[in-house]
Amino acid sequence: MIGNPYEDFEENEGDTHAKVAKRVTSITYIVIILLLVLNVCTIWIFKQKRIRYIHETGLSLLYGVLAGLIIKLVGVSISEVRSPRIGSCPNVSYNFSDGGLPYYITTEFKNGSNVLKRLYAYSDTLINNETAIVVINKLSEALQFDPEIFFYILLPPIIFFAGYDLKKKHFFRNIGSILMFAFVGTTISAFAVAAIMWLYCQTGMEDGLKEEFIFFECLLFGALISATDPVTVLAIFAELNVDVDLYALIFGESVMNDAVAIVLFESVLSYAPYKNATFSAVGFLSCVGQFCLTFFGSFFIGTTVGLITSMITKLTRLCDFPVMETSLFTLMSYSSFLLSEAAGFTGIVGILFCAITQAHYTSRNLSADSKKRVFELFETLNFLAENFVFSYIGLFLFTYDGHIWRPGFIVCSFLAIAVARIINVFPLSGVLNLGLRQKIPCKFQLMMWWAGLRGAIAFALAAEYSEGEPRRIILTTTLVIVLATVLVNGSATTTVLELLRIRVGIVEDAETDHIINQLARKEIGDEDLHRLQEQTGLGELGWRFLKADYSYLVPLLTIEGSTTQEAFPWCGVVGRWLTSERRADRQESLGDDDVSILDDNYHPVEEEDIMMDPIET
Repeated sequence: MIGNPYEDFEENEGDTHAKVAKRVTSITYIVIILLLVLNVCTIWIFKQKRIRYIHETGLSLLYGVLAGLIIKLVGVSISEVRSPRIGSCPNVSYNFSDGGLPYYITTEFKNGSNVLKRLYAYSDTLINNETAIVVINKLSEALQFDPEIFFYILLPPIIFFAGYDLKKKHFFRNIGSILMFAFVGTTISAFAVAAIMWLYCQTGMEDGLKEEFIFFECLLFGALISATDPVTVLAIFAELNVDVDLYALIFGESVMNDAVAIVLFESVLSYAPYKNATFSAVGFLSCVGQFCLTFFGSFFIGTTVGLITSMITKLTRLCDFPVMETSLFTLMSYSSFLLSEAAGFTGIVGILFCAITQAHYTSRNLSADSKKRVFELFETLNFLAENFVFSYIGLFLFTYDGHIWRPGFIVCSFLAIAVARIINVFPLSGVLNLGLRQKIPCKFQLMMWWAGLRGAIAFALAAEYSEGEPRRIILTTTLVIVLATVLVNGSATTTVLELLRIRVGIVEDAETDHIINQLARKEIGDEDLHRLQEQTGLGELGWRFLKADYSYLVPLLTIEGSTTQEAFPWCGVVGRWLTSERRADRQESLGDDDVSILDDNYHPVEEEDIMMDPIET
């Protein structure tokens, strides 16, 4: 009777291996934390010296690359653990993964009707068939990028803060342009990149690409690489007070573009069963349907969670306990991400629209202490998560052993994204300028083209689906594009602004905000409406949206504006029940005039009473 070949390993070396694994994990996170500490100190020095040539994300990338190179050269190895001999056991079978280092081996031991399975990782090849599997805990292997950690832990606070810190006035004033660039522009970019890369692969200039890269793989690459991340450019814009409309266009496009790119990428994946066919109408319609279902399903879940949170904070006295109020706000916000994922949609879209809803409605119900806590909490999480991700990307360059370098493919990719960005920005701007009162000038269009950096979203999507040689080529290419665009495009932003003669140091005029807030409380005539349109770019449809929001949604969901009973007099008892007792307290403490002004979300440096501008027409 054959004994269990795993017995000695489990009894004698299992505990040791577990301890070693814990040490490796601890050292991994120590490396990342030390990189973040170094980055924070360097950023402080740069801000003191007013150095704008490189942004904090660029520093994180550089420090990550340097640390990865050191780890790779030193070859840190914590310890070595050997499994039992299995080569001579007839009842033991094993197979190997082919996804690049670290490789994995799955063993299966059969003893009668019982089957015992084990999974081991190894970094070196087997010495011979009679030798045990060697498990070497190298630091470079532990530092591999984990897409699950990125999508579930690091990305949600980044996306949430982008939506929560959204300057609603400028975002919604340019909402038509933003949606055009985000939806139509991203789709155009994805297909343009896919077409260019497919044509290059068909030339056969590099061995193997013609057979490996069917159009489906090229379209996946086009979808993921169309996700822009101009965080470096936007930080410089904010510091220099660049034109608010240019800032809104680039920021709004990047926020919506990330969500659209992820949904588009997942929709293309749904076309996988038809990828070997020349064209499938059923597959194409399925892909389009999946896109719409995923986006609008996520939008509905995120917005609903935000509205529920607003009602809870309105109808309860959680404001008396700021810690619990902040905790509820945080948990409900993160739940929008998980609910969207659990429903089969995408959590990024869900948490983005949850953040926008929370900022516009729920934040009005929070106590002053909770407003400050919430903003500073997510601002800190956003800063740490963003720099954590870019440090990891930098480390990945040297710690990942599965790179497949195709120089021609990489060079062609840069050309493809530049051309796709041109096809995206300039024609769409021309179409938009036909109907806009305030045109998008040529220098803004050039700046938008330059600001099309690639970042964490593109890299994470490439890393999550990196099985097989074509996907690993895509992963390596995406990594190079992220490094180059963040370091080169981001660092040259100030110079490009000067060359294009784009105005900086612009101070916003609060007069228009005050006029809108005061006029929102009463009916106005045609003459006043025409004057308001000329002054703010506010269209008739936008004015109606503004009136409906102030007259109905704000009273229903917040403690500001008129009471729910006044807004919905026909609701009777329900209207009285939905009127918060805090409404009377707030009106008594602030006065009637102050109650009517709709505050924007809290900002610790510069608090402004900003009314959300409506949709452009």
